[in-house]
Amino acid sequence: MKNFFKRFWVFIPLILAALMYFILPHFPDVTEYAFSRGLFKIITVPMGVLTSFAPFSLTEWLVILAAPAIIALLAVLIVKLVKHKERRKKTLLGAGKFVVGAVSIAAFMYMSCHGVNYYRYPIERQMNLDTSQKTPEDLYNACVKLAEGASQARKELGISEDEPFKLSESIYTELKRSGDGYKNIEKEYPYLKTTVSREKPVLLSEQWSYTGIVGVYCPFIVECNVNTAQADYGIPFTAAHESAHARGIAFENECNFLAFLSCINSPYAEYRYSGYMEAFVYCSNALYDYSTEMHADIQQYITPGMSLDFHAMNEYIDAHKGEVMDTSLDFNDNFIKAQGVPDGQLSYDKVTELILAYYVEDDR
Repeated sequence: MKNFFKRFWVFIPLILAALMYFILPHFPDVTEYAFSRGLFKIITVPMGVLTSFAPFSLTEWLVILAAPAIIALLAVLIVKLVKHKERRKKTLLGAGKFVVGAVSIAAFMYMSCHGVNYYRYPIERQMNLDTSQKTPEDLYNACVKLAEGASQARKELGISEDEPFKLSESIYTELKRSGDGYKNIEKEYPYLKTTVSREKPVLLSEQWSYTGIVGVYCPFIVECNVNTAQADYGIPFTAAHESAHARGIAFENECNFLAFLSCINSPYAEYRYSGYMEAFVYCSNALYDYSTEMHADIQQYITPGMSLDFHAMNEYIDAHKGEVMDTSLDFNDNFIKAQGVPDGQLSYDKVTELILAYYVEDDR
C-alpha cells in the first residue's frame, strides 16, 4: 500500500479536482457551505494575506518567467539524458511524474480557489433579487438613474466638462481602495469578506491590452490583476470585479454586479463614477437591443464630460483590436463555456438583469 501511494500520489489532487468538477454541480447546498464558504476560504484567506504583501503583480512575473523556466527544465532534462544513457528510463519517468504532479496540483488549486464557485447558489438567490423579465421602460428608467449617478459623481470630483477623467491618486492607492466599497455591503452579505487587500497593476498593461482583457484573477496564488492602460474611469470597476472573484464569486455577470454595487457604495467618488459609468454601458447597450428610439432618447442624460470619457475608452479598444484580441477572446469564451456557462463571453452582459432587478426592487 505504501509503495502504491508513493507511486501514484501525484494523481490524487487531479482525481479530487475531477470529482469536484463532475459531482458538485448536482449538489449546490454542499458546494455553498462546504466548499465556497468552507474549503475556498480556508485556502484563499491565508494565501491572500501572503500575496497581498507584494505591491507588484506576482502573476505577471510568473507569466514572464514561465517560458524561460520551461526551456531551462527541458535543457536540464536533455543534458541528463545525454550524459546518463543508462538511466534514461528512470529520468524520463521522473520527468513525467513531475509534469503530472504539477498539472494535478494546479487542477486541484484551480477548482478549490475558483472552479467550485461556479456551482454555488446564484447571487440573485443570495441577495433576494427578482431577475424575471422586466419592461423596456424599467430598463430605460435604470439607464436614467445610472447616468444621473455618474453625472453627480463626476461633479463631486470637480472635473470640468471639457477634460477627461483621471485618477487623482497613485495607481497603488486607487487599487487598494477597491475593498472600501465592499466593506459597506459585507455587513449584509458576510460571505463576501476576504483578506485580499491589494489589487495589482500590471506593468506590461499596454502589451496586455492587445488581448482585450482588462483584469485577471489568478486562483493559483489568489491574486487580482488590473490592466491600467485602459481609460481611467474603467480601472476602479475592473479592480472591484476582480475582487469579487477573490471573494468567492465565479460568474462574470455576478462579478460585474458586485463591482457595480461595491463601487456605488464606495466613499470615493472615483469608484462611484466608475461603477455608474460601466453599468450604464451595459444597460444602454441592452436598451439598444430593445429599441433604438429609446436608446437615442437616453443620450440626453449623458453629459459632455461623460461622453468624453466614453470616447476615450472606445479609442483605447479600437487601438488594440486585431487577431491577438480575437484569439484571446475566443479562448476566454471557450474557457468560460467549459465551466458550464453556455453564454461564454456573453455572460458578462447578463449583468443587466441583476442591475435591473436591483433598481426595480429599490423602487418598491
